[in-house]
Amino acid sequence: MNNQINSSQISLLPVSSAKEFADQPLQWSLDLWGEGKEEFSADDWRLFYGNAMNSDYSSWDQYGVDQELLFMAIRDIKNNPEVVASIAICDFDDFEEWRQYKPWIAAFIVREDLRGTGIGSQVLKLAEGKAIEYGITKIYLWTEGEREFYAKRGYSLVQQMIKSSRTIDLMSKKLSD
Repeated sequence: MNNQINSSQISLLPVSSAKEFADQPLQWSLDLWGEGKEEFSADDWRLFYGNAMNSDYSSWDQYGVDQELLFMAIRDIKNNPEVVASIAICDFDDFEEWRQYKPWIAAFIVREDLRGTGIGSQVLKLAEGKAIEYGITKIYLWTEGEREFYAKRGYSLVQQMIKSSRTIDLMSKKLSD
């Protein structure tokens, strides 16, 4: 059986249009990243999800502030929709050192049992498509330990930071000319 999922089966919906799915990726994020980082707490995660519920998904303002667009990646199997991942486009970064870079891919998480099936690659590509629709031509992200995943998808290393014995990679990708 082929573990690769057809991307046409996955759609990105603003969290405000898919509220019934939001609790699952929020819990995945808390479980994976929760309180273990100095940059954000569990309360910060809840605040981010709450802010994203009230965001304007109709456009992107390249000079805007506090834009938090969180998307639920939903697939429908036999008329049974399920959330498989979440991903955000936002204009801020958790690190003061990198505030000059924006916008960001953030809060990207794939349901644990689906990691390695290609869904992450498809969701990232869908989010990049959303960014292009918003007129975004270059996007950033930071990662710990997943640099190779992003490099294989066209992201380049911009800078590296060591923080509290963690290696954090800042990466970017040019989305269009």
